[in-house]
Amino acid sequence: MEAQATKILVVDDEATAGSSIEKVLSRKGFSVDLALTADEGLNKIEKELFELVLLDIMMPQVNGIELLGIIKERWPNLKVVMVTGYPSIETAVEATRLGAFDYISKPFTPDELREKVGQALEAPQAKVIPIRPAGVEGEVATSFCPLGEQECEIYAKKGRSCKTKDGICPKIKKAQLKAKGRPRSLAEEIGKSAIDIDLPFDYKEVARLSSRAYVNALDGSEMPMVNWGDMPEEAPDALPEVLVIDDEVVVGNSVRKILKPSGYHVEHAETPDAAMEILSDRPVDMILLDMKIPGVKGFDLLEAIREEYPTIPVIMITGYATVETAVESIKRGATDYVPKPFTPDEIDQAVARSFKRAA
Repeated sequence: MEAQATKILVVDDEATAGSSIEKVLSRKGFSVDLALTADEGLNKIEKELFELVLLDIMMPQVNGIELLGIIKERWPNLKVVMVTGYPSIETAVEATRLGAFDYISKPFTPDELREKVGQALEAPQAKVIPIRPAGVEGEVATSFCPLGEQECEIYAKKGRSCKTKDGICPKIKKAQLKAKGRPRSLAEEIGKSAIDIDLPFDYKEVARLSSRAYVNALDGSEMPMVNWGDMPEEAPDALPEVLVIDDEVVVGNSVRKILKPSGYHVEHAETPDAAMEILSDRPVDMILLDMKIPGVKGFDLLEAIREEYPTIPVIMITGYATVETAVESIKRGATDYVPKPFTPDEIDQAVARSFKRAA
């Protein structure tokens, strides 16, 4: 019996472009179907079994990014390669985040198209683990992580518990460390770098839990020169911690100046070792990671961070921005991608987006 040809759907509002793709792929034995609109594409996917969709981004009414979101929601295992004549890092990041397998820019050669299609079809099928509550007595939800003894979206995606050096769930460890940041008794604070022997509080800790203005107002007798009636009954929440990992000091200082007015506390590490030391001491809330750091090969540091601290969002920043590296960064677990030189708004918005997605 003759093997059935692999079925590919091309969704493109330009009939000429769709026909060209069909000719190239048909010569390699693929069965190619065409759809000129998003609705037509969805109707075909509902009726037939396709192994790959080539989806144009720029389409009227429902664009490719919107259609991609619908496809991945209804058919999460269906592989999609985005096609566009207007390549941009923003659309590449968004498409990859939504679940696109890859991204190819027009005009492309027949060989480039066949290579992208081949890579998509050869890649292993994504493992989808449904999240469901426990049912009958004794039944455990597939998202229940034995390490943290709780349901966890990370466990649901990976199918296993996180690998940790200390055997403590990253979520639990983060909660414990945040709890340690709350006000404690004087006895618990003795031994830290104190403001004064009679008031043994750590300067940075007090500043984070109140304000730098409050700490700076302390005089020689350690009494703040402020109106106590204006002080809140409870200390405000600790500032969100952002770690910048970049070998350039100027980048760390720039990010600190940008994010400080928005209420973030920024730490800077110039080397991978310094970064991992900070993370082992206290998992931060977000990481801005430079893509090219001396001594680090490719995406090794990103993968190490994602493996060890999977709940911390990571934004890639780079002075060598390309669509290809943007796509690869998101595939490897980054939540966003910002080219250098960046504007204050670009960093502010990227951080805000990533915190929103992680919430």
